[in-house]
Amino acid sequence: MDTGHGAADGAYAGYGAWRARQETLVGLIDRLTPIVAGLRIGAGVKKLDSLKQRAASEAFKVMIVGEFKRGKSTVINSMLGEKVLPSFARPCTAIINEVTWGDTRSALIYPLEADGSAGEPLTVGVDEIADYVTIGADDDNTPNPYERAVVRWPLELCRNGVVVVDSPGLNEAPEREKVTLNYLEQADVLVFVVDCQAAMSRSEQLFLDVHVKARGHEDVFYVGNKINLVEEEEREDVQREIRKRLSPYLSRPDRVFFVNARAALTGRQKGDPDLLAGSGMPELERGLEEFLTRERGRAKILSPARELKYLLIEAREQIDRKEALLTQDVEELRATYERVQGPLTRLEQNRRVIVAQMEEHLRETRGEVEGATRRFMDRVAANIPTWAQEYDPSNTIGANPFNAREKMEAAVKEITDHLSGRVQVEFAQWQENELKPLVARRVEDMERMIDDDVKQFVTRIDEIRASLTAGPVGTEEDGKPSTPIERLLADAVSFVLDPATAISGGKFNLRSMLTALLPQIAVGTAAFLVGLGPFVILGAVLGSTVFKGALQLNKANRRLKEQVAEQVQLELRKQADTDVTNLGEEVVKQLRKMRDAIAQGLDAEIKSIRDEVGAALRTKEQGESDAKRESTEMRRYAQELNRVDESLADLIMDVAM
Repeated sequence: MDTGHGAADGAYAGYGAWRARQETLVGLIDRLTPIVAGLRIGAGVKKLDSLKQRAASEAFKVMIVGEFKRGKSTVINSMLGEKVLPSFARPCTAIINEVTWGDTRSALIYPLEADGSAGEPLTVGVDEIADYVTIGADDDNTPNPYERAVVRWPLELCRNGVVVVDSPGLNEAPEREKVTLNYLEQADVLVFVVDCQAAMSRSEQLFLDVHVKARGHEDVFYVGNKINLVEEEEREDVQREIRKRLSPYLSRPDRVFFVNARAALTGRQKGDPDLLAGSGMPELERGLEEFLTRERGRAKILSPARELKYLLIEAREQIDRKEALLTQDVEELRATYERVQGPLTRLEQNRRVIVAQMEEHLRETRGEVEGATRRFMDRVAANIPTWAQEYDPSNTIGANPFNAREKMEAAVKEITDHLSGRVQVEFAQWQENELKPLVARRVEDMERMIDDDVKQFVTRIDEIRASLTAGPVGTEEDGKPSTPIERLLADAVSFVLDPATAISGGKFNLRSMLTALLPQIAVGTAAFLVGLGPFVILGAVLGSTVFKGALQLNKANRRLKEQVAEQVQLELRKQADTDVTNLGEEVVKQLRKMRDAIAQGLDAEIKSIRDEVGAALRTKEQGESDAKRESTEMRRYAQELNRVDESLADLIMDVAM
C-alpha cells in the first residue's frame, strides 16, 4: 500500500484478496437464488436479494475525524496520492464527503429531503463541489441543504473497495458536528487526527469519551499529524506525552502513528519514495489494510456466508419433504392439507400469545429504563454545584469595568461548556455501567420467559412436518440453528447476525442480536441528552442583580459559578421529563426489533407448511407427468446444492484461516 496511488500489482494485496472473496460470495448467492425461487421457500428469495445487496455493496469506509485545522484533508489526500480534496480544508465543510472509485473524475451531490433521507443525486464538476459542501463561516448553525457529496476518482485504493470519508470538523459548530456524529456508526474504522503541536484538547477527549465507544468503535487509529513542525529534539517527548494522553482510549498500543501528511502527498505526487517513506504514512496505511481486510473483512464475508449456509440447509430439507409429498396421491394430499389447518390455526394463536408476552415485557422494560434514567438525572443535577465550584475557569470577571460584560459572557460560556461536558461524560459512563447491563438483563429475562412456549411451538411444527411425510426427513447439519429461538431468528427476514458473532462462531440468539443493537441504543439515547443551552443560561445570569455593586472579585467569581450552576440545574430539570420519556421509548423501539424478528420466524414456520403442502397438491392435480418432472427438478436442485455447499465451505475455511 505504501507505493502510492499508481501502485504496482503487488500493492493492496489484502484488499484484492478480500474483493475476490466478496465476488465468490455474490456468485454463490446467485447460484442459490433460482433454487430457492423454484422451491418457493417462504421469504427465501427476499432474504437472498437482501443478502446479495449487502454482500455486493460492502465497502471499507475509512472515516477521517478530528477538529478543524488538524490536517484531516491533507491526511486524506496523502492516502489517495492526489489532491482530491483541494478546497475542503477551509472551515465550514458542512456535509460528509465520500471519495469512491470512478473510471473518470466526477462528483455527485445528494439533496437532503424533508424526511432526512437523500434525494436523487445531482451531477456536478469536481471543481464545483466546494460550492455545495461549504457554508458561510459566519453562519455557524445553519444546516446544509445537502445530505452528502460523493467524489468519484480513478484511484487504486478506492478501486479495491475502500471509501475514504471526509467529515466536518469537530467542535466547530453544532449543526456541522451533528453531521459527523450521525455518520460515525456507518464507518468501519475511524482515523482520529490530532495536531502534534496541540494534541488532545478537552473537546477531543470529550468526543472520544462520549461518542466513539458508544457507537461500538473499539479500534480507532490515532494520527499525530504535523510531527515535522515539532522541534527535532522535542519530538520524542511530544510523542510520549501524546501516547500517554491517548492511553485510556487505545485498544492496542500499535494504533498510534506520527506522520507528516504533506510530505507523503508530495512524495507520491513527485514519485519520491524516500520522502514518502520518511513521512510515516506507509505504516498507518499498512495497519489500516491489515485491520480492514483481516478483522473487518472476515466479518463482512462470514456474516452473510453463515446466513447463506442456513438457507442452503433449509433448501435441502425442503427438497426432501417435497419429494416425500410427491409420492402421495391427490386425495391423500387433499386430506393432509385439510388435516393440518386446525393445528396450524392453533399455532397462530400460540404465536399471538408469545408476541403479546414479549410486548408486555418490553413495556415493563421501558418502565425500568425510565426509572433508572430519572435516578441518573437527579444524581447529575445534585452534583452540578460541586462540579462548578471545583472548576477553575480561564475566563473570570476582572477589575476593568469597560470589558466586564465581555469577560462575564466568556466565563459563563466556559463554565456552562464544562458542566455540559461533565454531564455528557457521566451519561456515557452511565450508559456503559448501568443502562447496558439493565437492558441485557431484561433481554435475558425475555428469552427465558418465552423459551418454553417457543420450544413447544417448534416441537409441534416439527411433528406436523413429520406427519406429512410419514416420518422425519432431513438430517442434522453443522451450521443449522441448534435451539428453537435461534431457528426462529434465522427464519426472520430482517435479522442480521452481528459481525462479532459471525467471527466468533456464535449463534442466532437474542443475546447476539442485542450485541448488534447496543450501539444503536447508545446513539439513539444520547440524542436526547442535548447541550445545556449556554446562551439561555448566559441571559439568565446576566439578568441577575447579583453583580451590580462593588463586590470583591473572588466573591463575584464564586457567585458567578453558583449562578451558572443554578441555571444549569434548572435547564436539566426542565427537560428531565421529556428526556426520560423519550429515552425509554428509544430503548424499547430498538428492542422491538427482537420481538418483530421472533414474530417473523413464527409466521415463516407456519406459512412454510401451508406452502409446501399446497404446492405439492397443485402439482399432483395437474397430472402425474408434472409430478415426475418436479421430482426430476428436485434431484437437479439437490446436486447443485451440494456443489454450492462445497464452494461455500471452501470460502468459509479460506476466510477463517
